[in-house]
Amino acid sequence: MFSMREYREPTSRLPDYLPWAALVAPGVVLQKDALLQKTVSFRGPDLASSSASELVSSVARLNNALKRLGAGWALFVEAQRFSANRYPTSHWRQPAAWIVDLERRQAFESAGSHFESSYYLTFVWQMPATGQKRAQALFFDDPEAREKDQENHRDVAHFQKV
Repeated sequence: MFSMREYREPTSRLPDYLPWAALVAPGVVLQKDALLQKTVSFRGPDLASSSASELVSSVARLNNALKRLGAGWALFVEAQRFSANRYPTSHWRQPAAWIVDLERRQAFESAGSHFESSYYLTFVWQMPATGQKRAQALFFDDPEAREKDQENHRDVAHFQKV
């Protein structure tokens, strides 16, 4: 989609090998081949130490959420597992909460090793091709679609909404 080579010399630097072209919205990257990309990170349970039923349940929930996306989508998942060596410190105003937290701390420290996981989901969406937009224009009259900038803003807004 974008060729930056004519503006840069030499053309053997890192940006020439990366697919990213520009940030088009907060957290949304436009790639050089007309793809939109967004990465979401979250911390969750340690799936490596989960039971089989917990894994089946997690996969079913993820599948139900992702099957609604439709065509043109790709999902890349990265999981990082790391050791949780110490119990987080906290200050409690209520004595009952402090006692509950003290029991949790003792159970945590006597149980052995603990792990936490961070997950990164990268969503990539192929924007509709120009030919596909022309075919749609034969059947649907959209006054906003006459300007190319409006189409691009609408595609980015659709990507952010999903």
